[in-house]
Amino acid sequence: MLNEKIQSLENGFRLFDWYHLSWLMLTGLVICIMYKIYSSADIKRQKKIRIRLALVILLLESKKNLVLVWQGEFWYGSLPLHLCGLGIFIVLAHALLKGHHLDMLLYFLTMPGAFMSLLTPDWTNVSAFNYLHFHSFLFHVLLFAYPVTMLLSKELTLSIRKMWQPILFSCVTVPVIYILNVLWGTNFMFINQAAEGTPLMLLEQYLGRQYYILGFIGLVMVFWLLLLLPIIVCKKTQY
Repeated sequence: MLNEKIQSLENGFRLFDWYHLSWLMLTGLVICIMYKIYSSADIKRQKKIRIRLALVILLLESKKNLVLVWQGEFWYGSLPLHLCGLGIFIVLAHALLKGHHLDMLLYFLTMPGAFMSLLTPDWTNVSAFNYLHFHSFLFHVLLFAYPVTMLLSKELTLSIRKMWQPILFSCVTVPVIYILNVLWGTNFMFINQAAEGTPLMLLEQYLGRQYYILGFIGLVMVFWLLLLLPIIVCKKTQY
């Protein structure tokens, strides 16, 4: 029975099956371990942990692209221009720079982007024995674990007044990405069309390809409102 389940992974997996749930549980375990290590470290060691984790995430993406180049499969769509790809540089900058200038980007962009990638991955049809399959899970686990660890450790300074930061970032990047998608035939950030095998397909089916982007923007706004609620509640409890 177990052998049959393992062999079935040759054809990928299904959302929320035993294999997918195992990765989600592993994500929770990684976060617990990282938080325990990070919270017990002094300030100097915490900075080293942040930088090392950021570099591991960057190296994972770099190695993936080298593998694609070696296999002759690298193309425009392999560039790190998805939200999680941009998250690599947000995490790296956050780890290296002083202050809290990137906290809002980490909380409102990188964290929910990585979370949704783990919850509704678009690599379900890729064999579990394929390197790219393993990379996709490991990469997103670490990318999600970084902001969550910072959040649990109370390292993030979040404020409604700083909401202009993720909004400005999105207003600058999304139009550029949309145009690149049209020119290159890519679908970075899934803003031009829904990713197959994900719940975004329901959004496209209901609104149609023409109005999909409007629904996508609305969905992002709902996510941001949900993320704003803890900030509002915490602010009220301080008074």
